[in-house]
Order: sequence, then C-alpha cells, then structure tokens
Amino acid sequence: MRCMQALRSGAGQSVPAGWAGKAMLAMAAMGLVLAGAARAAVEATTPDGRRVLLEDNGTWRYVDTPAAAEQASGDSAAAQPAKPPAQAELFLQGRADEPAGCRFEMGMVNTLGYEIRMLTPEFTVYRDGSVAYSARTVDFGPLRPGDRNLRRVLFGGIACGEIAALRVGGGDRCVMGELTKFTDVKGECLARIRLRPSELLTFEKEPQ
Repeated sequence: MRCMQALRSGAGQSVPAGWAGKAMLAMAAMGLVLAGAARAAVEATTPDGRRVLLEDNGTWRYVDTPAAAEQASGDSAAAQPAKPPAQAELFLQGRADEPAGCRFEMGMVNTLGYEIRMLTPEFTVYRDGSVAYSARTVDFGPLRPGDRNLRRVLFGGIACGEIAALRVGGGDRCVMGELTKFTDVKGECLARIRLRPSELLTFEKEPQ
C-alpha cells in the first residue's frame, strides 16, 4: 500500500531540470543532422559518363577525377595563346646611290639557339609605298648562333630617294632548326625573323 502511494506521489513530480536540458540538446542535434542530410550534395552521372555534384543551391560541378582534371588542364592550355617562336634579327645597315641604281647594305644577327643554314627572303622596293618596282632575293646562311653577317643588294634603275619602302617576304623552304626545304608551311621561316625598325625608310614585312 505504501509502495502504491509512493508511486502515485512520484508520478505527480516534475522531471529534473538536468534531464530536460539533455533531452532538448539531443532533439536539437537530431534536427541538425536531418537538416544537413536534406542539404547534402547529390552525385549524378552525365550522359557522357562524367560525374557531377548537384548542390542544394541549384549549382553543380564536376567531381575531381583524374580524367576530369586532365581535361580541365587541357582546356586551360588550349585557351592560352600560343607562344610566339624565337626570332633572329634583320636590319638595314645603310643605302647609297650608284650609277646603276640604289645599293642597300643589310645584315642579320642569329639570336636563335640553332644554326640558320639557309634562309633566302625576298626584298621588294616600292616607289610610293604601294607600287612594287623591283625585287631581289638574298641568302643569309649559313649563320651560327650568336653570329652576324652583312649582305649588299643593288636595285637597278631607281635612285635611293625614289624608294619609299623596302618590304620583306618569301623566305620559305628555309633550313633552320626543325625546318627543312621540305617543310611546306608558308610564312613559317619568315615568322622566325624580326625586322629592326629603320630610320632610312619604311622597312617591314609583306602583309600575309
């Protein structure tokens, strides 16, 4: 009888405050776990077989697999501009009138890391900048790395004062570096030559 009274009196008592606090903390932790699970990214596979993560904010990204990283690296490399090739330097040394015409002195400095065995660009003089008057080809090989050479070329029938521009073109089928006379790529040889600006007249490459 006394036991029953004790149970009845105990049933009416409140739960100790410490127990209530622990219960509330447990319920809050469970709520955070459930909320985190609801917001977790979902992994999916695209039709081309690549794995992606779908974020709860509506965005997505590729899973960092070796293949995906390699492709991303390749795409980044493809987006970068191609590095221009190293160039030797072509310059005008001077010009002088002769009875037969105008004589130019020109030279080349090989700043490349290999020998220029054969390079024969074409030089064309222009009377007014647009009308070609005469053309000559000049071979600058062989020329070892670090060396320079000088060439003279005469354009007959025209005085130096009548020449408005000297333009450089051709030069294909050169022998330098990996290029040989069998390399059938137009403009590749001349792309490895830069022209030093001249105070004598307009000195430039022919437009491609």
